[in-house]
Amino acid sequence: MRISPILAVLFPLVVGVCPAQEEEVPKTEQLKDSVREWIETMREIQTEEDSWERDRVLLEDQRDALESEISELTERVEAAKVEKEGADKESLDEIKKRDAYLKSRDVLADEVRKLEQGVVARLSSFPKPLAEDPRVKELMAQVKSDASLTGEKAEGGLTKRLNNVLNLLTEAEKWQQTVHLKDELHRTEDGKEFNMKVVYFGLGSAYAVNETGDFALVGKPGAAGWEYESRPELADSILQMVKVLNGDADAQFIQLPINLQ
Repeated sequence: MRISPILAVLFPLVVGVCPAQEEEVPKTEQLKDSVREWIETMREIQTEEDSWERDRVLLEDQRDALESEISELTERVEAAKVEKEGADKESLDEIKKRDAYLKSRDVLADEVRKLEQGVVARLSSFPKPLAEDPRVKELMAQVKSDASLTGEKAEGGLTKRLNNVLNLLTEAEKWQQTVHLKDELHRTEDGKEFNMKVVYFGLGSAYAVNETGDFALVGKPGAAGWEYESRPELADSILQMVKVLNGDADAQFIQLPINLQ
């Protein structure tokens, strides 16, 4: 099993022990619990990564099959048009074949549309920095536009449309494989705005803290986009994690809650 960059960073987050817990639980038992939590978390994340990889491979196979079918259908349709001019039995048979292949093309168009609609339904799980990346933003707009096509337009450009879907999923997979540290603006419940450091663990969870370490958030993707919950008690731990990621502190064990879908 391959180990993604997320595992290397997430291990310290799970195995760490909070000072407050040392007073209540023996160190050995506390370490065992943390290790069990880490193993379960790694299993969940690896499952998500494997799922993205399987989807990508499946879509690439479908793309190759569609391209082959479209090329074959195009050749047969053109041949049928030529044969039709003869108005003999052979040409009439070709016309029937042409109609059958055109019907098959409609089926292929429906399958591409389903893929587009499935991707559009999951775009809300894209973190803001990923969604605002110029390339990703362009691909998202194109896939949304393709998914909204109707009539004859919905049956054309199948190869290009499928490539748009695959390219967008590839960008999402790249994000999923890495830990990202971003600067973002977030508001408190009373309307105050802070410039915060946000640490994204793939597409599953995020941790944010302001520079003074007195305001912290934990985020996860929801049906309408990413949702953030105020967690001021985690501010010191998140701030320390940011320092480690920036290289301002040595690697260490830090315990934080994990939000998995």
